This record gives sequence, structure tokens and C-alpha cells, in this order.
Amino acid sequence: MVKSKNTKNGSNKQTLQEKIVGRTTNIVHLTHNDLDAAGSDAICRMTFGNEILTLFSSVGKFTWFTAQVSGCNGKGDTLIISDLGYQNGIEDQIRKAHAAGWVIQWYDHHKWTDAEKQKVTPFVQTLIVDTTKCATGVVASVLAKDNQSAREVASVVCDYDLWKHQDPRSAKLGIVTSKHENLKLVRDKLTEGIIIDDEISRIFEKIEHDKNKCMKKSIRAAKIFRGKYTIAVMPAYGYPSETSAEARKQLGTDIELLVFDNGKFSLRSVPEISHLIAKQFGGGGHPNASGGSFNYTWKEKWMMILFRKVSQADSFITAAQNL
Repeated sequence: MVKSKNTKNGSNKQTLQEKIVGRTTNIVHLTHNDLDAAGSDAICRMTFGNEILTLFSSVGKFTWFTAQVSGCNGKGDTLIISDLGYQNGIEDQIRKAHAAGWVIQWYDHHKWTDAEKQKVTPFVQTLIVDTTKCATGVVASVLAKDNQSAREVASVVCDYDLWKHQDPRSAKLGIVTSKHENLKLVRDKLTEGIIIDDEISRIFEKIEHDKNKCMKKSIRAAKIFRGKYTIAVMPAYGYPSETSAEARKQLGTDIELLVFDNGKFSLRSVPEISHLIAKQFGGGGHPNASGGSFNYTWKEKWMMILFRKVSQADSFITAAQNL
């Protein structure tokens, strides 16, 4: 077991595994770190109570988080995984978690192949993949199908996550949860059936000003590549979904690639090929929205910071145009 770390003030900080071992609940929820994850966790809390242990994970750290859980005695407790899709080799950690005594339920809405499902199925109690819903919708349809508040939460979250944009409340929640420090706040309100209140509105207004500046900065630096698809490649300064939508409106693009200075990228596309492109760069996601990483070297990172040069753009363009 990993020992507690000493902080600067001399106090001990619990490691993740210590939190898992010391849990006072029989439900651990491992989920993503966006609005859909907050919604999924809210549904879980409506169903099982606020005592559950929630682990918010980026896509890149999914395997690491699963390994932390699999290294702890499950004691027959339930591990719920939501809004995180299959990754190469993840079945090894799922198998270990199963062997450690965890009962695993997996609810997702990303695209899976039949072969991927077959790799995981022997080690899970439940695997439900439904690409017609957001993850919150999938969780709600199973755990809280008769709960009116849960259905409303799922409807609002799916409106944002599936790019429907028919409910103005969803855009506000999407912007607010783009700042990860607001995830638990939004989650707690959704758990109570609160979609938007004065506190959320104040946070939204503050972020909205920053968002507009970041969007303009990205779009000004965009480079357009024309071929089978019209592709915009631009540096990212935050708010990838909103920046992509605005760039598409202004530039008439089919595909928008936004790259952060560490090489991580967000990809949006009109044709349903986003996930196929991202997979070629170690990422994944949905047909119209995905992400991954170019794993920038320090030189590539500084070229981005100093000159807004998006390295590996040529490889990306070739991969996209050849689909």
C-alpha cells in the first residue's frame, strides 16, 4: 500500500488508494471530468446517496485510476464506471479489479467494437453502451428511470453533450464545468434537482467574458487546409467545443482541430469521423467530438507558446483527408 505523503506544513495527505481502502461506502464511481460526468455522478447520488466515493478522471488517466482501484480489496463492493470508453489494454485492469473482489458496472456512450466488448464482458456484471444518449442518460435509464428529477438532469446534460443545443440551460452548465473546480458544485446542485440558480449564473457570466477572448485568440490564429474536407487547425486556449462551433460558423469548416501547448488536442467534425482520426493519435471519443495527444516535446511546446505553431498538423491533415 502506498504511504501517505507529507505536505509542506507537515500534515499527511491521503493517497488515492488510502481513500479507497478507507471508504465508508459500498459504491465507488469512476467517471470522466466534464458536465456529462457531473451529471452521471448526480444520478448515482440520487440513487445511492451522497456517501459514495467519486473519482473524476481524464481520459488519459483512466487506466491509472482503474489500476488504483484494482490494487484495493473490493470486498464485494460495486465499482461503477461511466462516461469513459474502451482503451487498449484496459481489460487487464478490469480483470484485476474483478479478481480483487469488485463488482463492476460500466455505463458508456462512446463507440465500442464487438471485439472490445468481448474483452471486457467476462469481468463485469453489467456493460451498457448506448451511443444515442449521453452517459448521464445511460446511467439514468438504468438506475433512476422512474425519477423525474433524474430524467430532467439527463435531458439537459444530453442536450449539451450531444450538441443538440435546444435547451439554453445546457450551454451555461457546459461553460461552468469547463473549469474543473466547478465540477463538484454543479454535481451537488444537479443531485438536488437544481439545474441553474443565481450562483451558477454568476459563475457563468464571469467565465463567459474569458471564453470570448480565448475563442477570438484561437480563431485569429487558425490555419485553413482545403481538400476532401475543409479543416481549421488552431492553438487552443480553452473552451474547445464553443471555439469549434464559432470557427465552423465563421470559417465554414468541416473539421476543427484545437491543440493545447502540451500537445493535447480536441477535435470536432461534421462528418462522423472524429473518433477515427483521434484513434490514430492515441485518442478516441465520439463520431463528431473526440480528443487525444500529440505528446509534444519541449521544443514543440515552446514553438506553440512563442509562435502559435501547431506541430504535427501535417500528419493530422493527411490522416483526416485519407479517411
